[in-house]
Amino acid sequence: MRNRDRVLVFRRAEVDFAVFETGLGGRLDSTNIVTPRVSIITRIDFDHENFLGHSLREIAAEKAGIIKPGVPVVSSAQRAEVRQLLAARARETGSPLVETASLYSVESLAMEEGRIHAVVREQGGGTTIKVRPQLAGRFQLENALTALAAAHVLKQQGYRLAQGDLALGIARAEWPGRIEKVRSRPDIFVDGAHNPSSARELDAFLGENFAGRRIVMIFAALRDKAVDEIAGILFPRVAHVIFTEPATSRAISAAQLAEIAGHYAASSEAIPDAVEALDKALAMVAPGDAIFITGSLYLVGQLRRRAAEKSTRSIGR
Repeated sequence: MRNRDRVLVFRRAEVDFAVFETGLGGRLDSTNIVTPRVSIITRIDFDHENFLGHSLREIAAEKAGIIKPGVPVVSSAQRAEVRQLLAARARETGSPLVETASLYSVESLAMEEGRIHAVVREQGGGTTIKVRPQLAGRFQLENALTALAAAHVLKQQGYRLAQGDLALGIARAEWPGRIEKVRSRPDIFVDGAHNPSSARELDAFLGENFAGRRIVMIFAALRDKAVDEIAGILFPRVAHVIFTEPATSRAISAAQLAEIAGHYAASSEAIPDAVEALDKALAMVAPGDAIFITGSLYLVGQLRRRAAEKSTRSIGR
């Protein structure tokens, strides 16, 4: 479906707000024909270097391409060099720049079963709001603050958005395939950690919530990904890695993955068929162990439902 057709669908459905996500980069993405009420730039890190550039400044320059003249832009917390570039681009286009750190402060923070429970306040003694996403991972706090900042900009434009509705929206937000638990005993999580940044977030989640537990990881990756760096982040926490291949021609073969990254794992094997890899993982875990399916969104999409439906009779010990 072309972007113009999507806009027509939204209009016919009388949608109040539509969120267009840029696919790769921003400057040259097809979604960049849209002139939004607010542009939102989440945390920028290394990804798609072959297309976007091999430095954060180059990548950020591509992402900054979604900033439109006079349109406010909300930015998540960024590294210094990225902040500087985004600020310069915003000045060039006359676009008000709203950074989450300048708009909100965190008054209290707790983690419960891997989920953030926080109270945040608008800077300058403004109102407070409870942030309690059902999504797992400490990084979801920054995502929530970014959403709140975008809502703040919309309210300045005259939209009526109640604080209670904002808190409810954050609490009800769903994100399939992002540290998503699809079953218990054993715990099975799917997570599309396909770049070093998302791998670090998954690693932090494992460190905070699975220390001392035996983890089997099913891992796949596409050819343009930083496999060596991702493996170095994740595999040291894992008892056994099963390398596999999602159903896409862009995938690295399981044998090649094992050759590239197997030395990071305490124990590993290659099983090209993803379904067989899941069956093998289930056969080698106990109810108190955990399975993480990660490295590729294609792999997550292929195994997510199957992992949730697998009978407990498939479990080994």
